[in-house]
Formats: sequence, structure tokens, C-alpha cells
Amino acid sequence: MNFCQAGKSRIQIWRLFVFISTCLAIFVILIGSYILTDHEKAFKDEFYLEGMVGDERIQFRIWENQSEGMYYLFLPAYYVNEDIDLTIHTGKNLLVSVNEVFFKDSDSWENIQSDTVYHIQVKNIFGIPYVDKPLQVLISENLPAVFIKAEAKDLLENEIDKKKYIETGNILLINPDGNAECVQQLERFKIRGNLTATLEKKPYSFTLTEPFGLCGMASAKKWKLIANATDGSYIRNKLILDLANQVTDAYEPDGEFVDLFLNGEYQGMYLLTEGIELGENRLDIHPKGDWLLEMELDFRMEENISYVITDSGQIFAISAPDVVLSDEMEFLDSFLNDVESALYAKDGISTISGKSLEELIDMDSWTDAWLIQEISGDHDTGIASQFAYIQEDGRLYAGPVWDFDGTMGNVNTAMFRIPEALTTSIQNTRPVNNANQNRWLSAMYRNEKFREMLEEKYSAVFKPIVDKMCNETIDNYVGNIYKSAGLDALRWNEKRLDWAFVLPAGIEIGEEGDFWRYDILTEQIEMVRDFLKRKNDFLNSLWIEHKEYCIVEVRNEAPFLNSDYNHTLYYWVEKGKPFLDEPLEANDHYEFVGYVDIDSKTSIAQGAIIQNDCIMESAWKEKGD
Repeated sequence: MNFCQAGKSRIQIWRLFVFISTCLAIFVILIGSYILTDHEKAFKDEFYLEGMVGDERIQFRIWENQSEGMYYLFLPAYYVNEDIDLTIHTGKNLLVSVNEVFFKDSDSWENIQSDTVYHIQVKNIFGIPYVDKPLQVLISENLPAVFIKAEAKDLLENEIDKKKYIETGNILLINPDGNAECVQQLERFKIRGNLTATLEKKPYSFTLTEPFGLCGMASAKKWKLIANATDGSYIRNKLILDLANQVTDAYEPDGEFVDLFLNGEYQGMYLLTEGIELGENRLDIHPKGDWLLEMELDFRMEENISYVITDSGQIFAISAPDVVLSDEMEFLDSFLNDVESALYAKDGISTISGKSLEELIDMDSWTDAWLIQEISGDHDTGIASQFAYIQEDGRLYAGPVWDFDGTMGNVNTAMFRIPEALTTSIQNTRPVNNANQNRWLSAMYRNEKFREMLEEKYSAVFKPIVDKMCNETIDNYVGNIYKSAGLDALRWNEKRLDWAFVLPAGIEIGEEGDFWRYDILTEQIEMVRDFLKRKNDFLNSLWIEHKEYCIVEVRNEAPFLNSDYNHTLYYWVEKGKPFLDEPLEANDHYEFVGYVDIDSKTSIAQGAIIQNDCIMESAWKEKGD
């Protein structure tokens, strides 16, 4: 071999070496990429099941409880008594087996059984398995199902500061009997709410393209999906909406329980409600102006909303279909201060206009609103979610009611957890330096005519309804939602314990067991029932039996308490009876040692007889001192 031939041979060998090395490198990269790929996530993103309701295709995606390594397939109530056949969509290059029966893309999975645990295995085209887990099928009962398909699939991942982000999409509502009730495009779909919008189970609002009466409610375009994430009983909002509709002929929103599926993913049980707005089939009035007023918190004020802040500091957000003009704002400011002047006057006569309180407000609607706040024990009483409007007769009307998940003992302000107290009559429900106080409703109670109307209306109207709520209505709700509440509890599991303002004593979630181990509905329901019964008994003794009560104000200044809340407690103690209550709060590092009279600084013995209104302070000491 001559020199030239040897050189060419070496070049060819070098090229072959480079080629083989490149191929090996690419192979290693591909293998590494395969190893690093989250194959299970890719599988869950592509895999879904499909059912048919009439001509409508319904998509279902599986959900994984990562703490137990198990998949769940949630199905709506209309499958309860049906033979369940679903089409499996496996995605690209996947081999899926259920109980060792293999399915190709678009194969039918037949005879699916409720509550049954199946075994699902997924392999790639090389036969390498990367999913091998149990899959349980669970079916709701009794409730309609709402399917919403939003254009962006990452809606649930939007940050809270993007809650005003609006999407379009479509909605399908299917009754428990399997009939498609509503199929429409959506003009808009968005996250709504304040505190609840920060939780993983989001509340939503949506607007239909055409008015429609969903779940038998009045026809309209705007609707809300209330998550009830902080309410472990699920029924607090529903109870109060139904109560309001029974006690007044004026408009109050309706609500019905539904199961929600968003982009094929089960989101849990929601309360589908009418939206609060001026218009046909809603607040259909002939007002002095197209304004809807809402009491609002100072830290929730926004730049693009008009507000009136009265001389006492009461904040009202002004909602209107158009921009609120300057002369309208001047009128509203003058009118609301006129009302406030009458509220604060001992004789009930405004020093601004000379009109009486009865001439400035509709006493009937405000007594309804007052009693609803008192009976529910709402921790937002007089500071938020209290709506009002001005009728053409020139008076201020209360309503509609809204937002009652933080009620009936499920409250973050301790004074509202005491049913035997007339909490709505208290002005300072927040710390003294807090701008948000119960100014107006507490002032109404100081008006003699208003108090007389409260007693009469409670006895004639409210008491029989609350009695029925405790003895019948609550049980009817539970019978309707029980299975769906169990599925919702599974879907959101231990997170629900963190979201609640207050939990019933002794609540625990078992580490093992079937999906019912997350179910605490019975305990939560009894918490609601107990509060309502005790509140009803107290109001009955106060306003019907006319027993004489003394108000015991207990100021708690324990060092471990959060200064953002007012920890003063109010007890209505029957005159001549002992005061036996102890602080509602407890701490591992501090010990309660008793009460001290605020004026004399003398200790008050446990069980002291109460003869007059009094103010006490709680005394604490650090354990070990």
C-alpha cells in the first residue's frame, strides 16, 4: 500500500469513528432525555375517556391522589343506573391495559362498575412500563353536572393577581336523568371571589351568550359557581339563600348544587347561583338610579370602582351599568349621610333633612337583612357583602343577600361563635383601630321602632322557618348531596381542613382506608345545626319569652392572640344566673387563670351570679411561672 492509499484509509476510518461516536452521543442523549422525561405526566396529559350524551361528547380525565399513589375516575350522577361504556383515548405510542386487558386508542371500555378498583398499566412502544397503579371509579348521585371547556388549559394555574383574566369557552349542563339541559358558548369565564380565589378550589363566574334558566332557576346570562371551599358542611350559603327567599317577596338569588368538570377534570361539588345584578329576573326594580350599593372593606377598595365613604367611615362600593357621574356621586354621598344621620340620632330624625329613619330606609327589608345576619352569625356583618339599592320612593332598601360560608360557627372572629349573643347589635366587631366596623346595623338596633319590628318579625316569620331548617331542611340537603360531598372531600382531601375557619372538635383523617376516610360531613352538619338551634333558643327567650338578660363583655388580651382580630367576647346572661363560660381560645404556653372586673380589678369567681351589665378582663399566665 502506498502512502496516498494509507492516508485515505486513515481518513475513512476517522470518518467512521466520528459517525459512530455521533450516533452513540445522540443515542445517549435520547436515552437520557427519555429517562428524565416525566412519562406519567405525559400520560395523564394525553389520556382521557369519552362518553356520549345524545349528540354531545363528554370528556373525563383521571385524577391522582399522590399521597396514596392511586388514580380516580369521577363520573356524574347520570351514570348511576346506566351501563357505563366509555371510549379510551390513549395518546401517542402508548399501550394501556386495565385489569390486564389492553386498549388501543379509541377502543371502548365496557361495563365499567361504580366504586370498583381497577388496575391500570401503561407501557411505551418498547414494552417498558412506567405507570402501574390502581384506578377507582366513583359516581356522584342526585346532582346535575356542569361541564365547562375553557379555551386556555392552564386556567387553574393562573396566579391570584390574574383573577380578572377572562376566557371564553362553552358550557354543557346535564341533568341527573342524563338529559342535556343547556348547551351554549360562553361570552366569558373567570375566577371570582376574594379570599376564596386564593385557594386551590377556585370559585368562578360565567356569562352565557343567551339568557337561560339553569337548574330550573330564572332565565339570565350571568351566573356564579360558589366553591364552598371554606365550608365543610357545604350548605351554609344554600341555607341562607333559601331562608331569604322564604321571608321576602323581593328578589333574592337562588342556588342549586352541581358537580363541576372543567376541561374534563372533576373539580368537586359547587353551588350554582344567580348573580347579583340589576335586570330582568334578577333585581328587576325601578330605582331612583341604576346603582347597586355594597358595604365594602377598606383594604379591598379598587381604583376602577366608585365609592362613597360616609362621615362615620362606612364604605359603600357603587356598582352601575355605566360610569357613575359626578352629580350622581354627590347625590349618593348626601343621601347616605342623611340616612346615617337618622341612624345615629337618638330620636331617629336626620339633622340633615329632618326626615325620620322610616322615611329614609325601608324598615321591612332592613329588618329582614338584620335578622338574617343575626341568625347566621355572619362574621362580615355590617362590613361587607351587604347590598342595598334606592327605590323610586326615595328610600334605601336592603338586599339581596350574599356570601355566607363564614357563618354558623365557621368564623375567624371569636365573638361570632357564641350563639347566645345579639352580635349584630355590636358596633366594634373589629379592633378599635380598624376602619371596618358594624356601624349601620348596630345603629339600627338602637332605634326603638326598628327593635319592635325585629321582635315581631322574628316571632311571626323567622322562628318557624329556622325550626324547620333544624328539623327537616338540613336533613333534606344532606340526603341530596351526601355522595357528591364525599367525592369532593376526596378530591380536595386534607386541604379542606386548612381552608376551614373553624373545625369541629376531634376531627381526624385516617391514614388508611377507602375514599370515605376524608368524609367529615356529619360532624360539619351538626356544627351548623347546633349553632342554629342555640341561636333560635336564645332569640326565642329574648324576644318571645322576654326574659331579662345582662350583657357580659369579656376583653381578651392574651399575648398569643392575633391582634388583627377583635377578641372581645359578648355574652347575654340571664339576670340572676351564673356566668360559667371560659375563653374560646387556648394555647399550649399560656394558662387561663380567671376573670377580673375592669373597674375594681377584683377577681370574679367562676360561676359568679350576674345581676347587671358588666365588663371583665381575662387573666393569663405563662405556663411554668
